[in-house]
Order: sequence, then C-alpha cells, then structure tokens
Amino acid sequence: MPLKLKAGGFTLIELMIAVAVLGILSAIAYPSYQDYVRKGRRSDGQSSLMSAVQKMEIYYSSNGTYTTDLNAANISSNSDEGYYTISLAAATTACPIVRCFRLEATPTSKHGQNNDKIQGFSYSSTGQKQNKQGGSWAGGWD
Repeated sequence: MPLKLKAGGFTLIELMIAVAVLGILSAIAYPSYQDYVRKGRRSDGQSSLMSAVQKMEIYYSSNGTYTTDLNAANISSNSDEGYYTISLAAATTACPIVRCFRLEATPTSKHGQNNDKIQGFSYSSTGQKQNKQGGSWAGGWD
C-alpha cells in the first residue's frame, strides 16, 4: 500500500491573513506608542524650565533685578535633550522684569514633539506653573 505524503507549511491565504492582522494591530498600537513617547519627553521641558528658574533667581540675588537676556543668566535657549525651546516672555505692567519673570518652554519639531497635545509649559517667578493646550494657558503641568 503506497503512502501518501502531505505537503506541510502555510498557504498563501494564511500568510496574507497573518500579515493583515499584524498590519491592523500595528495601525492601532503605533499612535498610542507615539503619544506615550511624547508624554515622556515632556519632562525634558519641565526640568529645563526648573533649571532656568534657578539660574534666574541666582542672577536676581547677584544683581537685584531679573534679566531679559537668557545668556546673561547662563540659560540655554534649548532644553537639555533638545525637545523644547526655552524663552523669556515679554514683561508686562503687571509683571515688570525688575520684579518678576515668566519662562516658557515650547516643543520643537525634533522627533515630532511639536505634535504633542501640550503645546508648551510656563513657569513664573511667582511659582505659577501652566501648560498650553489648544492655544490657551491653563493651570498646572499635568
């Protein structure tokens, strides 16, 4: 009696189904991963702001006024990892540069950080922390 050998392996249809399932899972997971990574990079802007605040206070204690020049206070205009740009907001009558300051961190396009839902952070000499969402500043960094 002759033995029949069965061919083993995958058919083309089975392979196509597996590739389609993998593609669907990737399409769902990748955007969530990107949001998670952007959220993790926010700490770069926050820590750089806190460092800049300390340097502004050191400058104030030495000179009796805050500065409008970040370089004078030895503050880099880029965050430590380069995901944010640090800037000094313009002085106002309510907050003249002699008495107070407001530093802002704005996301850069490095690795798509500018696509984050948080469009920036700010910290003022009064201790007020804010984040920017949808073009408006709101309280806190959360």
